[in-house]
Amino acid sequence: MSEVNTLEKITEQIEQSRSHIAEILLEIDDILLQVNPQIQAEYETKIGYLETELLKWQIEARRERRRVNLAQARVNAGQQLENDEFNGQLDEELEDWYAKLEASKQRLLEALEQRGDSTPLPPMLAKELKKLHKLLIKRLHPDLHPGQSEDAERFFLAAQKAYEQGDVAALRAIAVATEGMNSESCELGTELEAYAELELVQAQERVTQERLDDIKASYPYMLKEKLENGAWVIERTNDLKEKIQQQKDAAAAYKKRYSELKEASDLGRQ
Repeated sequence: MSEVNTLEKITEQIEQSRSHIAEILLEIDDILLQVNPQIQAEYETKIGYLETELLKWQIEARRERRRVNLAQARVNAGQQLENDEFNGQLDEELEDWYAKLEASKQRLLEALEQRGDSTPLPPMLAKELKKLHKLLIKRLHPDLHPGQSEDAERFFLAAQKAYEQGDVAALRAIAVATEGMNSESCELGTELEAYAELELVQAQERVTQERLDDIKASYPYMLKEKLENGAWVIERTNDLKEKIQQQKDAAAAYKKRYSELKEASDLGRQ
């Protein structure tokens, strides 16, 4: 085989790998910018709100149990119980738990806002959105064009934001504005240069694929199949509701016990 034919074959392999990298990057963006926010919103509205509620009642039960322990120690020592005397200590001891609860509430709020802001595009516009995004990935993505100009980087970031927001008009404008950008082809003069470039591109292809695999195995994408399983959703929500009731009952029982201790303490004072 002549050197020219070998170069052509290697160049074709390089272009195939680059094209595959672009496809992987497109799928990564689709998951991170479109699919994951939808999964997160769906999860929070179906299940997440109950997890937040459970955490709230777990904290309440934990707080009341600790209050009873403190009160019992005070009574055992023959000391009087004062109204609300443990509140400051309990707030401090449970500070980390309250921070977790606040973070959970914020996730729920963000998911509800995301759900409220998202309006499905008509099929034709949705198809055009993906087509334009694919074009701009190949044209502007820094993984495919390292060392590109600052303008190209800014256009890429604008394209990412437009895709995330489903802004077809913005993507149209960016596609026109960036026409011809990063269009220079890489000249490979020798087989040695071609093989070196092929090795680099194939390494990038493997790394990019590993990144996609990691994203698919991570939260929240890992919940996609579960949320599509109606039986799993029902089982999970019923389990959470049962646990919430258990924590409510526990909190009520501890409150009752504290009231008994306080009443005994007040009688002892008399």
